[in-house]
This record gives sequence, structure tokens and C-alpha cells, in this order.
Amino acid sequence: MRLALLIALTTFSLCAYAIAAPLVPITNFSFAHTSDDHNMASAAKTIAEFNSPAPILLKPYNFTALPVSFIIDTGDTTEFGPRNGALNLFKSFYAGVHIPLYTSIGNHDGTWRSLTYELRRQYGAPYYSFDKYGCHFVILDSSGLQDPRPTITPEELVWLKTDLEHAGVDTPVFIALHHPLNVSEFASKYEVDRLMDIIRPYNVVLFLVGHGHSAVHSLFDGIDMVEGGSTYGPSAPGYQVVSVQDGIMRIAYKERGKPDAEKAMVEKPIAPPSKRYPSITIASPKEHSTYKNPLPVKAWIAAGKGEITGAYAEIDGENKIDLTLKSGGSFEGSADLSSLTPGAHYIKVSFQGQDGAIYHHSTAFYIASDHPRVLWRTFLGSASKSTPAANNKMVYVGAYDGYVRAFDRKSGALKWKYATDGAIAGEVLIMGDKVCVGSEDKFLYCLSADKGSLIWKFEAEDPIYSSPVSDGKSIYFGCGTGAFYSVDASTGKQIWKNTDATYNIEIKPFLADGKVIYGAWDCYVHCVNCADGSTAWRCEGKGSSEGTAPIYYSPADCGPVVCNGKVFVADRKFRCTVIDLATGKMVTSIDGPAGTGLSGDGSSVYLRMLEKKLQKVDSDGKVIWSVDMSCDEIPTAPTEAGDAVYVCSKRGLLSAVSAKDGKILWQYQCTPSQYVLAGVGAVDSTAYVAGTDGSLTAISY
Repeated sequence: MRLALLIALTTFSLCAYAIAAPLVPITNFSFAHTSDDHNMASAAKTIAEFNSPAPILLKPYNFTALPVSFIIDTGDTTEFGPRNGALNLFKSFYAGVHIPLYTSIGNHDGTWRSLTYELRRQYGAPYYSFDKYGCHFVILDSSGLQDPRPTITPEELVWLKTDLEHAGVDTPVFIALHHPLNVSEFASKYEVDRLMDIIRPYNVVLFLVGHGHSAVHSLFDGIDMVEGGSTYGPSAPGYQVVSVQDGIMRIAYKERGKPDAEKAMVEKPIAPPSKRYPSITIASPKEHSTYKNPLPVKAWIAAGKGEITGAYAEIDGENKIDLTLKSGGSFEGSADLSSLTPGAHYIKVSFQGQDGAIYHHSTAFYIASDHPRVLWRTFLGSASKSTPAANNKMVYVGAYDGYVRAFDRKSGALKWKYATDGAIAGEVLIMGDKVCVGSEDKFLYCLSADKGSLIWKFEAEDPIYSSPVSDGKSIYFGCGTGAFYSVDASTGKQIWKNTDATYNIEIKPFLADGKVIYGAWDCYVHCVNCADGSTAWRCEGKGSSEGTAPIYYSPADCGPVVCNGKVFVADRKFRCTVIDLATGKMVTSIDGPAGTGLSGDGSSVYLRMLEKKLQKVDSDGKVIWSVDMSCDEIPTAPTEAGDAVYVCSKRGLLSAVSAKDGKILWQYQCTPSQYVLAGVGAVDSTAYVAGTDGSLTAISY
């Protein structure tokens, strides 16, 4: 399915795509909504209540629900992914349960070693749907790949649109995902608006969410949203009981050990609404089109005469513009763009109904830029956190959909793409006429650089999220168990395997003085001899050594760099551990860095600081220069190329800074306030940025 389907949403009615599927009669049923198990032993006591399902009194409604016939769990089933058999432990909680279980992925399932691998094996993707009792159930993935920040990716939205088309506009739809849609952890309002634009025409009766460990009800954009509490606590462990009886949905929260579900949530009919959500067309700005100042805004709504009393638009969640009704029925206006950064932005058009209702639709557009210049922009059709890699001819990037893509460096034309069977998180390694990349499907792939044909592939023991590196003879990379490999660059045959790390290696290793250095999600920085794979040393990261939850603060997000015999590596607690390469002893630590990068001449280190600074330091940690700019907690390395250093903020603001003195040269907004979790690829004076919105942008100055 191409991204064109998603682009079409801004110019055509969503209802136009809806298939009038015949309604299956809705039969009476009940199910349980569990959440946030976190591998806690006490969760097993809650889950044991499903061993022998029985009717449950929903006390607030004085109504007895049928025994639950299946369970939906909205994520955080584990604490740190499948570490130490955690997934098997979760499954053991259900050993005596003989009704179906459907799970989504939470941030604790998707960050340290993502369970997307397991869901992809079971359902084909980490999002899926099923039909029961005349209703349609959608399980979305909001977890974010190998990162705690929630996102709903372009390929997931395209899938959802098609899935709902087949369900039809009248079928009751239940949508489950881990993150409540009103949490501030999403990159921007546009992140969620894109989802809502797809589902509004359908009969979505309920959002089932988790994350907050509370049993609460709220309305989101007029749709009921119920949080599932927690099966283990720490207070009031339990689950939601959802009953559909004679067309009425009733939901109440049942605490573990109590005979009845006592906390009221929702009671309402699930029949299709008598009034459909009207289709909205945004004629200007057009999706992904570029505009100069001022921005013409033109939109209309399929509503009866006199039903709409006014309209307005907001750019980036603010900058409100009143729109005027024209004789042809469109609402139009003009927006001053002079105060906005060149690049990507989003606009939300809202129509006010006579009955007080407000109807919305959103789209993204670009503000033209003369300096810097956008050489080209393309859309992958999938989110990416793979740092683009470029040579003189091509730009290579991986994506969540499992494809490696190669683009012409000058024109941005797609030259080839190669499909793997799992998400790609790491950077593509360029080795002359070959490229190499790891996939979540456990394989390391070696492909021809020009055509993308397979030369060889090597199977590791677990998913590969690590970026491979090479000394010309061997390729080095890690996998989800902590196994670290050396394979022959020509044949792909294993040379050695080191198993000292005890959990996932997802960062880009660093080669120095015949050694390879990497951090792992086991609290440690590891140093291995390239010749035979023997361990030279390991050093606990500063953040892990500082108290509770040491695994959480491992030095495992951003790859290390070596400068004048010292290893610099940042961790999740924003401590940079500085280690003597020869001895493995910690020399000092620096507070504040989320990521480290090496200068072009190897004599200094760039620190991406949490407090919105970029610093250049020498090998002793002495600050050479510091500049206030849009840095943040994203654990990616600043990239030096030519005379500039490139850093992209988590919401897509790319900054180019003078490598000599730290002066900001230019800035450009690469995404419409959607996450950029990849590093910046750069060659000469051109930077390449991949975003979770599916964009790949080439920018020069």
C-alpha cells in the first residue's frame, strides 16, 4: 500500500473510501481489559481470576455481565522487554487461562528490546485487528521502536485506513493502544490528529488504553476512552469488565479479589450515530506542498445549508486564523508565515456547527526556504530512526517496514529497495561496492551498493537493532541477547562471538586501537579485542551506578566515541562516562549529555546536552565552545561534515552550527513537529534527515 493513500486523506472525504460492509448481527458478549502488568508476580493473582470465567455483577448499573470470553491487554506486559525470560514469565501467568488473549505493546515492551519482533511473527505486524460478536477490534502499536516516546507511524495509519474500510462505517469498533491519546508524550497534536482524521467517519465506540496505571474514563474528541488500571497495583489492582448486551455497552472496573465490578466507567448504546461526521476538504494548503508567505487557506465541509456558523484554522496548534465563508461555499483566509521557521508545519481546520459541535481536519505543508536549500524530499511510506548513510552516489536508509532503500544522492530518485522481515533501526554500513544492515528478523544483510541484490546474510541469535561497523576485513555488531559478533566482510561467515553482555546491544560500536567498544542494556560499556573476541574490559556506566533501576540508565542509547585514548559514552540518566581506553577505568563523568559525537579530526567531542546546548569539549572534558540551541534528550550523535556540525531536535528542527566557533549557521524544520529519532547523515555541505513521519530530506547551504 503506497503513501499516496495517506496523502489522499486531505483532498477527499474519508467516507468516500468506506466500504458499506454488511452488518453482522451483534450478539451479547463480555471481555476483560487488562493493562500494565510489568512482570510483577502479583499480576498473576489478578490474571488467575480468568481461569474459570463467571458472570460478574457490574454494581453501578445493577447488571450482571456474561463471563468474559477474551482479554485485551493494553501493554507494558513486561518491564524491560523479554530480558531474563520476562515474556515467558508473562505467558506463565496465563497458564490456566483458556480464553483468547490479545496484547498491544507498551513503552516498557518496546524500548530495551522491542516485542515488535514477537508480534510481527504472530500477526505480521505489531498492529492487527479481529472480528468477534459482530464488532471489530483494532490493536494499535503506539510504543515507538526501541524508544520510549509514543508514535503512530505512517505505515500503521495506511493499514488502519484500509482495515476500517473493510469493517464498514456502521460496525461498532473498539480501538486498543497503550498510550492515552491526550498524553503530552506524543510529539505534537498533529501526531494524534492524523489518527483521528482516519477514524472519525466510523462507529468507534471505545478507546482502550493503558500507561497510567489508573482506572479512569474520559472523552477524547467525543469518543469514550477507558484506561485499564493495572493487574499488579500498586493500589487497586484489577481490570475493566466490558459488557455488550442488547446493544448497550457497560463498563465497570473490578478490583482483584472483590466479587463485583464496583467502579462505573461507561454505559451507552453502540449503534451507529444518527448523524455522520461530515467530510472535510482542505484545498489549500495541499498535503506536502511548499508555500511562500502568505499562506492561502481554503477548505469546505459537506454539511447542510446553515449548519456551519464559522470556521478557523490553527498552524502548529496555535497561530489562529479566522476563515470567511465565500459564495461558493468554501471558507478562506490568509496566514502570515513570517514568524515561522522555514520547513514543515501542520494546519488544523475547524468548523463550528450550529448545534455547538466542532469538526476538524488536518494536513501538513512546507514553508519555502532559500537558505538553506532543500535539494529534494521523498517519503518512505514508513517511519524511520535509521541514520541516513551517504557516499558519492547514493543515500541509504532503513525503516520500520523492514525495507532498506537507496536514493540517488543528487535527485532523490529511488534506485532500489530490499525487503527484510523485520523493522530496521540501525544505520546502513557502506563498504565500497557493498552495504550492510541488520534487521529485527535476526539477519545481517550484505547487499550490492548499486543494485541492492543480496550477496550474503548472517543469522544472529536475536533481533539486530545495532548499527554494524567494519575495519575492512570484519564486520562487528550486536543483537538483542547481548551477543556481539565478528563476521567476515567478504563471506558473512562468523569469526567469533562474545557473550559477556547480558542484554540488547542497539548502538553503533566504535573501533579504536584493535578494539571494538559498545554499550549494552546491562549497565556496562564493553571493550572487546578485534582479533579474537576476548573481553579487554567492561566498565559500569555512571548513570547505572547511581542507585535504583540501573538497567534503565544503561549506557546503551548512543554509541561511544574515542578521543585521544578516552572513551566518551552517554547514558539514559544523561551522564557521560569517560573511560581510559587502555585500562577500562572511569576517568571522570560529565553531567547533561544525551549523545556524543566525534569531531572530524578526532581531537574533540561534541556533546548533545539535555539543557538545550551543544558543546564541543577536548579529551579532558574542557569546554571549547557552547551554544544554546534546540538540543534535547534524544540519544543521537551530533554529526560533523565539512565546516558544520548538525543536530536535529526531537521535533524535527535541524540546526547547522559552525564547527570552529559554535555559531548557528542556519535552521530548518524537517518534520511537522513529529519525532526525529535518527542521527543526521551528512556529506560535504549536505545533510540528510529521516523522520518518524516517513520523510527523508536532503538539505544544503
